[in-house]
Amino acid sequence: MAFVEFHGVTKYYEMGGQKIAAADGVDFSVEQGEFAVIVGPSGAGKTTVLNILGGIDTCSGGKILLDGREVSAYTPKQLTEYRRYDVGFVFQFYNLVQNLTALENVELASVLCRVPMDA
Repeated sequence: MAFVEFHGVTKYYEMGGQKIAAADGVDFSVEQGEFAVIVGPSGAGKTTVLNILGGIDTCSGGKILLDGREVSAYTPKQLTEYRRYDVGFVFQFYNLVQNLTALENVELASVLCRVPMDA
């Protein structure tokens, strides 16, 4: 069993009564310790796939397994806990609190951790 598995994952949006596919039947797996890169042209669904894997968005269909757990079946509460304790993101635009120093931003994030490390 792979560490990350996507099986027929889809994500559709509705715009003006039209169904738009952001991800359409995505299949891949990544073994634990394996380095993987997601590449493709603009609009191919790379960000959508990563947002779904990170629990920021949900899929419309298919199955996502992470370390044997079916993330695609999580409730909103489970997704919140998953985002808080199991995954991490470094966004292209960092979304730091402007009034805080870099150290204070890191300390702020450590408040949410189960086992915080010294900033």
